Parts: sequence; C-alpha cells; structure tokens
Amino acid sequence: MGEEYMVYKDAKQPIGVRVKDLLSRMTLEEKIGQMAQIDRVAATADIMKKHYLGSIISGGGSAPLPHATAADWVKMVNDFQKGDPDLLRRIGNATAVEVRATGIPFAFAPCIAVCRDPRWGRCYESYSEDPKIVEEMTDIILGLQGEISNGSEKGVPYVAGKNKVAACAKHFVGTTILSAINSTVDKNTEVVYSENPDSEYVKSQNFNYAVVVVGEHPYTETKGDSKTLTMADPGPDVIRNICGAVKCVVIIISGRPIVIEPYITEIDALVAAWLPGSEGQGVTDVLFGDYGFTGKLPRTWFKTVDQLPTNIGDSHYDPLFPFGFGLTTKATVSR
Repeated sequence: MGEEYMVYKDAKQPIGVRVKDLLSRMTLEEKIGQMAQIDRVAATADIMKKHYLGSIISGGGSAPLPHATAADWVKMVNDFQKGDPDLLRRIGNATAVEVRATGIPFAFAPCIAVCRDPRWGRCYESYSEDPKIVEEMTDIILGLQGEISNGSEKGVPYVAGKNKVAACAKHFVGTTILSAINSTVDKNTEVVYSENPDSEYVKSQNFNYAVVVVGEHPYTETKGDSKTLTMADPGPDVIRNICGAVKCVVIIISGRPIVIEPYITEIDALVAAWLPGSEGQGVTDVLFGDYGFTGKLPRTWFKTVDQLPTNIGDSHYDPLFPFGFGLTTKATVSR
C-alpha cells in the first residue's frame, strides 16, 4: 500500500484547505501545545515531545562566539551606522541558517523601535535614535526571509525556502495623541500644548476648544490592584481648570473604568480610549471625524467604588454608564 495522501502536505493545495486538513488531524492536546511557548532553560526533548510544544524562546543569556573580538563588534556597529544593506542581508542570511538549523522557522527580529529616551529599559534593542537609520536596518528582513519573488500571493507571509525564517518586525514606536493631533489638523490651526495649565491661563488664551488626556499610571498585573480607582494626578485638576474655562473633550487612557463621576458635569465630550498602544493616530481618526465612533462599553462604568462589584444583571445595578453604552457617530470627513 502506498503512503496515505495528506492534503496539508500538498503545496499545490490552497493554504486554507491545507490548514483545515491539518487541524482535523490534530488532537486537542496537540492544538494547545502548538499555541504554547516556553523558555529555552526549561525546554528538554522530553518536555517538547510530551506536550507538543510549538516553540521555545530565548529570554537572554546567550553570548557572542569567543573568537569575536571587541574590534569586530565595534566595526560591525560602525558599518550598521553607515547603512550597509549588503551587510544587513548577509547578517540576516547567517541568522536564518542558524535559527533554521535548530528547527525554528521564525525569528523575533528585527526590533525597529526608535529609542529617543535612554531611560527606557529596552533601549538596548533599538538600532538608533535616528528613524532613518532604523528604517535602513529593516533590510535585514530580506536576509532573514529572502527576496520576495514576483507573483507571490499578497497577504501571505513569504519565506524563500528551508534556509530562511519568518521575520518579526516589532516594538513599533508609533504616534502620541499630541503628535497625531498636530498631523491631523489644518496647517493653519495653532495647537498649544500645556501639561497642567491653571484656569486663568486657559481663560486668557481664548482657545476654541481643548483636548484633555488623563488616566492611570502604567502598571501590570497585581501592581495595578487599587481600592480607590482614582485618576492619576494632576488629572482631576486638569479637567477642572480646562473644562471649566473652555469647551473640552476628555480622553481617558486606562485599562478599566476609573472614578470620573465627580467631573462628569464639567466635561462636554468623553472618550474612553482604554489602552490604545503606541498609535495615537487611531484616537484622532475618530476624534476628528475621519471615522465614526462605534465602540460600546464591554464592562460597566460605575459611579463610585462603594458600588463595587457591580455588573449587568445585578439587582442594585445603577451605573454611571451601563454595559454596552456608547454613542455611534458617522464620519464627517470625506474620504
């Protein structure tokens, strides 16, 4: 008897068909395992085999080859700064071969963050503070993945053969809300930024309107536990000083509902932006009418912390904004 024909191994079949066939052959344990990733220090052949793990990650600890001298590394960095695309492709080629030899078909590279402040703990991952140099560094992707051939299917990751790996350009440093506003408004519009203005200053400037951005300090997991859920200072004063003097829209940056009920009567418009990441342009796209607002609250916005916990369906349900609340608007800018 011949070998069983497996659709997912047939490169002539559409990708969707191959994926569907492969998934139909996998057990639940295999599917879960393939979505998991563990650190290399905990990875053994037995663990990888037993749990069908999809990948491992190197969280640090690797060192350069012993014969690579300091002068070698200095020269390579200097060549980087000159923007040598051939060097970058060769480094990408070498990296791809070595990574693929371990059985891993992808690399968490390149990092194209532009570090503009050395106080950032991951500044060491950035090629430069100059966006142009960082942009030139992306040529390493051509070494990692290979040159994209003519006629390759759009929207499908391209990897040119078994000696190449899928690249992962990551840690984008996008636009702040302020820079997005500056790039969105008419060139004749004057944008004035002040971190914590007093009310007299605001009144004296004769502003048309104000965009106020307030919220929580950054946190993760248990460090974010809070019994008060108050807005970070000087947020409350900023709202009072500005919204009491000029028409305003308040944008709240937070990972959850926070206390805003004491200030709500002073606010003309309120946007819960949650944690929009590094792309402030996404906020201004709806703020200035390029797109309409369509989002609805995925959780109840309480009035006071004394009400907590309060969730939809509770007998005492009396929120500031109920679950599912959200105004729908239409785009006002012709596209």
